[in-house]
Amino acid sequence: MKTGKYKVLIVDDEPAMRNIVATLLSSDGHLCYIASDGIEALNRAEREYFDAVITDVSMPHMDGIALTRELRKRYPSIAVAVMTGFSNQYAAEDVNAVGAGDFLNKPFAIDEFSARFAEMMHAHETLRQTQGT
Repeated sequence: MKTGKYKVLIVDDEPAMRNIVATLLSSDGHLCYIASDGIEALNRAEREYFDAVITDVSMPHMDGIALTRELRKRYPSIAVAVMTGFSNQYAAEDVNAVGAGDFLNKPFAIDEFSARFAEMMHAHETLRQTQGT
C-alpha cells in the first residue's frame, strides 16, 4: 500500500484557492500541479499520472461534477475530492454519487483539510489494495 506522498492535481478557477490548496499539500510533502478548469484538468490527466484530484465544483467550461464523472470513467483508480463554496446547492450525497471520495465546504480549516485529505487517501489506498488494483 502506498503511503505518504502523492501527486495531486488541484483544479479551481480561482488562483488564490489553487495556491492555498497547493501550499497546504506541498507542506505535507505532496507534489502539486494545477489546472484552472475541468477541460485543462482532463488534458493534464491524459498526459500524466495523478494519484488524486481536488476540484472545485463551480468553474467555467467544465464544472467539477462533470470533471469527476469523466475522471472516474477514464481513470477509476484516481482519488477525487470535490470542494465548493456553494454547499446549499450541492449535497455531499450528490457529489459522492458521481464518484468523489470526499466533499469539502469552502472555506475550510487548514487542519480539517489536511486530515480529510489524509483520510481520503488512506481509504482510497485500502480500497485499491482490497481490489488488487
